[in-house]
Amino acid sequence: MNNNFVVGLDVGTTRVSVLIGEVSDDKRVRVIGASAWSTEGIRKGTVVDIEKATASIRSAVDEAERMAGVEISGVCAGISGPHIQSFLSHGVIAVPTSRREVNRSDVERVTEAARSITLPADRDIIHALPQDFLVDDQNGIKDPVGMSAMRLEAEVHIVTAMRMPLENQLKVIEKAGLDVINLVFSPLATSRAVLTEEEKEMGCVLVDIGGGVTSYVLYQAGCIRASGVVAAGGINVTSDLAIGLRVPTSIAEKVKIESGLAIASLAADDEIVTVPDASGRFSKEIRRGIIGAIMEPRYEEIFMMVKERIASMPYYKMLGGGIILTGGASMTEGVELVAEQVFDLPVRKAKPVELEGLSEVVSREDWSSSVGLLLEGVENLEKSEHHRASAIGLEGIFRGLKKIASFF
Repeated sequence: MNNNFVVGLDVGTTRVSVLIGEVSDDKRVRVIGASAWSTEGIRKGTVVDIEKATASIRSAVDEAERMAGVEISGVCAGISGPHIQSFLSHGVIAVPTSRREVNRSDVERVTEAARSITLPADRDIIHALPQDFLVDDQNGIKDPVGMSAMRLEAEVHIVTAMRMPLENQLKVIEKAGLDVINLVFSPLATSRAVLTEEEKEMGCVLVDIGGGVTSYVLYQAGCIRASGVVAAGGINVTSDLAIGLRVPTSIAEKVKIESGLAIASLAADDEIVTVPDASGRFSKEIRRGIIGAIMEPRYEEIFMMVKERIASMPYYKMLGGGIILTGGASMTEGVELVAEQVFDLPVRKAKPVELEGLSEVVSREDWSSSVGLLLEGVENLEKSEHHRASAIGLEGIFRGLKKIASFF
């Protein structure tokens, strides 16, 4: 693949999304290929059928390649799932007495010190992201390079994944004929596409409601303070509708998309929705408020699951930017009102930043993660090309993960 092209690959529970972007010399990206393909072989963000998942990826890639008129080989891939865990780690080093000035190698050493922790044998670090530095006890330093110091400390956000789910996701991507240039925890990439720098400084929580899982990232003072995944998403809402309306899942999904309501009180008394029955031969009329009454508790549960992870943190009371919702299941009418009730914070829905090219195709909330992965690929273009040339594969991925540094 030509160095002027980058590819974002988002392998989700319900769909595989591929974006191909052409990058100009001034690092502006134009989307020239886009594809969204129904996923098979993935459950809750985790591969459960290698062959079906591989076929889904290959189909999506083929469609995007035809649209773009190029063949791709390397991708910036997202990873998510309940197996992802994150935490803050602290690193400390002495600055050599010969210079007493912090340089880039010191930053790398203190980051490595923070990631030199004991993990379970089945878990690997996928990100070590420096957030805050302390220079001789002076805190709040964003970039210590060039500062005089005797000691350098760092708060580093560590993101880990279970080895087998990670290895299986890499395997299906490689079996689809692709090289993993860069591997990114999906909500971190999504942050690039939907959050402003002001929101990160004020403090905010990005909540990305996907098909099988909901992921989140908490920012405060421009730094990542927490991130994670809860095992519930849009397919749980669909399942509730299928049971409540006594219809097949396919019909429930259609009802959710076309007439869904996240809060029952928004429905007018005379709003009626026509729903086919299980046989497909007949239809029945249902008040839209009933649909809302079925969907609302599940959205409440999803937001409560996220809140339980972050509400006890001191940063939760300093979220001036509130809650930012994105992802396909955030497109339901009224979802922001449910979030406001649960979090007791201001809430807004977020679409991805507008790109050149196929902007109308990828401007909806369900493209946020894919756009973020594409932007991550642009940001790391030179580094990514270096890694692709050295062929990150199953044999070397765990060595490569230590080298793939991403700063958000």
